[in-house]
Amino acid sequence: MYAKKRIVRIFDSIIITMAAALLLTAIFAGCNDAIKNTVTYPVNEPVYMPFSEFRTPPPVKTAQEIVNPGKICLYGDYIFINEIAKGFHIIDNSNPASPHAVGFIDLPGNIDLAINNNLLFADSYIDLVWFNIDLPAQPQASGRLEDVFPNVLPPIDNEYPMKGIDNTKGVVVGWEVKTITEEEERSRYIPYPVWYAEYAYLNYADSWGGAARSSGATALTGSTARFAAYGDYLYVVTSSQLKVFAVSGNTVAKGLEQYLSWNTETVFAYDQKLFLGTTTGLLIYDIANPAAPARLSSVSHVLGCDPVVVQGNYAYVTIRGGNACGQNLNLLDIVDISNPAQPFLKTSFNMQSPYGLGIDGQALFICDNGLKVFDASDPLKIGERRLAHFSGISGVDVIPYNNTLILIGGDGLYQYDYSDLRDIKPVSVLKVSTDKK
Repeated sequence: MYAKKRIVRIFDSIIITMAAALLLTAIFAGCNDAIKNTVTYPVNEPVYMPFSEFRTPPPVKTAQEIVNPGKICLYGDYIFINEIAKGFHIIDNSNPASPHAVGFIDLPGNIDLAINNNLLFADSYIDLVWFNIDLPAQPQASGRLEDVFPNVLPPIDNEYPMKGIDNTKGVVVGWEVKTITEEEERSRYIPYPVWYAEYAYLNYADSWGGAARSSGATALTGSTARFAAYGDYLYVVTSSQLKVFAVSGNTVAKGLEQYLSWNTETVFAYDQKLFLGTTTGLLIYDIANPAAPARLSSVSHVLGCDPVVVQGNYAYVTIRGGNACGQNLNLLDIVDISNPAQPFLKTSFNMQSPYGLGIDGQALFICDNGLKVFDASDPLKIGERRLAHFSGISGVDVIPYNNTLILIGGDGLYQYDYSDLRDIKPVSVLKVSTDKK
């Protein structure tokens, strides 16, 4: 009797186990059916330019209308204006009252410009390119370092997934939205795309530092630059790296690369130092040994987009909030750098929505709801001593030099005479095209 009951129990156990296995098989089969659906959805498909075309030295083209101006660089009587992601314009400014375009360099993916020793440096998506500007109106392509910005991709202006990239096809120069149909094997939901590239265009107006030594004319860039020339070196910041390039004649050698702990936006070279503006503070690097920048100190601030300029014992930092810049505070920070190893925030002043800035002697210029000019004779009272306000323009960055202020904005190139700070006068306007392409 006991053996019979035991056999029945074993049989029942087998039946239960088989039933459970069948149930689990059915469940898993159902799950597999649930995730093996045919789905149709839009994706961003990369548009390629063959490397042979991309890396062909660009000639000087006839002057073109300025449509989407980006960063600016001053070189003697010439101004170079970036046309965002397309190249740069050559402007003859020998008469500031009547500047005029004399040529254009077609350079895909260009965002930044800087000049060192009669060489104009520019990024072109993944490459660093340089031009001889002994004749500024006729820049001659004279060198290129390939793949120094390997993660740079053009912008995506939607939330669709990015289709895989085939680097053998060339450089990605754009995106085309395509609808694809496929069998989804892992999830019935389309994951939100994650942008991994160190994207050169992100907040381009916020990420656009000082004078570059040159054997020719004075060369200056704006406060929002990611390129800074100093001595025989070019320094480039991406959001997470500081890259060093040694310049000797027409030879450019890639040097040290350092990872940066903060999200870096701008770089300004001054007095054997690099001042890096980041979304969360100011970083200072010592370049007494120019080939090997050494982190010296930092000052934290509220989250925001923040170009920086330096003069004497003070660094001037504008912090803009809102949109991609973080919180909603808009400030001008005055940082005491009399001891660069121990900088500290001295005071702050409220602004409206500040972008780039520049300082020259006793005048501080800030792109804030147009252009505002402040008396900088006492840095701790700057915010209380506004000298002028030119509204109705979309100022983004400035270069003050030799009593002439050059301002670039979304609507044009503006120039002002500030030889008399009590009577600052507009000199000229070179308007952008109203035909936005």
